[in-house]
Amino acid sequence: MKKRKYLLIVPFTLLFLAGISRLIYSQRFAQEAAILKINQEYENKTVIKRSRIPGAGNGLYAAVKINKGETIGELGGRLVSDDDESHGNHYIASIPECAWARTHPYKYIDAKEHAGHVSRINFAPSEINGIETHLQNATIKQVCEYPYFIYVALRDIEPGEEIWSSYGPDYEYGHFMNIPQVREFFCGLVKLDCRDRFTFSH
Repeated sequence: MKKRKYLLIVPFTLLFLAGISRLIYSQRFAQEAAILKINQEYENKTVIKRSRIPGAGNGLYAAVKINKGETIGELGGRLVSDDDESHGNHYIASIPECAWARTHPYKYIDAKEHAGHVSRINFAPSEINGIETHLQNATIKQVCEYPYFIYVALRDIEPGEEIWSSYGPDYEYGHFMNIPQVREFFCGLVKLDCRDRFTFSH
């Protein structure tokens, strides 16, 4: 009788361990599936180093010549649903509505991590005091199929040139752009006197 109990315990233990293994695998798969991965080949086109913009931290620079219309890189990150607590940080980007059926239940990405080099592209104004600056050399495009976010060159970008773009109409630019050193930097680039008036467009 004791031997029979022993024999019953062994299969039960094996089933329990197998169940735990499946649970761990499922959790790991779910975590991996919630990451929007990028094409790593694009990362060879750019390099991250300190931005020319005062106080902006790191920026993104061309490592090779990037031609007009060429893809600079893809924006990846952690996929986020409506119930996620990450909403409100500056790294949240909305997935195009036309892609929601594919990304359900996720409607956003948090590009703070796993985002790729393009997450370090800084903003430059398209206009200052109503005058075009021509400072932006890249734009972000949202597409209905994977990878959903790509950065494209607006003009030829030479090696060593910093890459600047707009973050769109919903981003809060005011706090950073009104820092005196930042204002003076951009006004200096386009040779404008902004001491009496400073307005900008994204």
